[in-house]
Amino acid sequence: MVRRRRRMRRGLFAAALVACCCAAPAASLADFEPYTKVITISLVAPLSGDERQFGIDLSNGVNLAVDETNESRSLTDFGWKVQTFDDQADPGIALQEAQFALVDPTVGFVIGHVGAEETAFALQTYHEQEMPVIVPTQPYYALTTHGYDNVFRLCPTDVDEGTEAAKYAEKTLKAKIVSVVYVKDQFGVDSALGFQNYAASGKQTKTDGIGVDVDMKSDKDIVAAVKADAPDVIYFSGPGAKLQKVLADIRAAGITAPAIANDGFYDAASIKGAGSAADGMLVTSCVPPLDLMPTAQPFARHYQARYGQPTAYSLFGYVAAQVAIAAAKQIHTVDHLQMDRQLSVGTFQTIIGQISFQRNGDVFQPDVYFYKASSGQLKYNSAAVPNPLIISRQNGGG
Repeated sequence: MVRRRRRMRRGLFAAALVACCCAAPAASLADFEPYTKVITISLVAPLSGDERQFGIDLSNGVNLAVDETNESRSLTDFGWKVQTFDDQADPGIALQEAQFALVDPTVGFVIGHVGAEETAFALQTYHEQEMPVIVPTQPYYALTTHGYDNVFRLCPTDVDEGTEAAKYAEKTLKAKIVSVVYVKDQFGVDSALGFQNYAASGKQTKTDGIGVDVDMKSDKDIVAAVKADAPDVIYFSGPGAKLQKVLADIRAAGITAPAIANDGFYDAASIKGAGSAADGMLVTSCVPPLDLMPTAQPFARHYQARYGQPTAYSLFGYVAAQVAIAAAKQIHTVDHLQMDRQLSVGTFQTIIGQISFQRNGDVFQPDVYFYKASSGQLKYNSAAVPNPLIISRQNGGG
């Protein structure tokens, strides 16, 4: 998580078991009747190198959704297939693979990429062809600021995450003074900006931004600044690997204010690295608690049987494919412009809830889920927007 473009999401479901290292191909053209109208999904993600497991998990999720759709299709339905392209977590290669991903005339959608820079480099290529692009996991705020009408993002942005954390600090924790400890990279800055902008708009919570250098050797000044603030809440924004020692040292200095962290801490290694200092900290994430969602249980079982433990990448790969398939079914066409419009105005039922998109392509009413750290584990606490698909633990949900 040191490099911002590789971040989304190294931490998500990091505690989950690693899925198998090869993606089973979905249907080929030979599997369909000669008269079947086939739509191809091009999946572009890292499938080799250090980031390959993220791309493999993403691909597995897409393939599972496509295979399930093909198995239940009638003779008059679209047939679906998936082709994969390896961007190797490299922006230059991502641009090249984006061009290859559009060669097949049956391509109706692109799902990808994983990294922020890889996604940003490729978007212009997709826009020139008006190819609908579903970005499953990348929260980098600037991706949806170009005015492209063919880009649709499933996860909330880093800024959204910071905003929801600020709402929680103000409305639930009644915070009046917050120390915002952020890493000076794009990830840390964006989430901190979302938090501070919300706090400033209400003028009920005072925030003090305390920046952490990426190559910081000592955190003494950071700890001293937090202590001087005497905060009601501390907000941590950035990679957990960079902030876990800061958190531990803040607690060692006797500062006991409640802590909230963005999804840089939605990572087993970072939670464990902080030790007991993380106990009680709230951590935000776009990943819902699948164990409390009956609608997601068939996905979890089918994925487990085929690939192993599902991860955030496999979940959002599956959901991205669900959205693409639903959009095509709603308008009964493979025309790219009409698909772009349908994604812009439609509502799509998925295993994690209904999804629709804002005019800029970001998900409408983005939800952020809060987890509480305890003894090195993260347990679901609440959602920024109540999701009716989540069964309350108090009502027998787990």
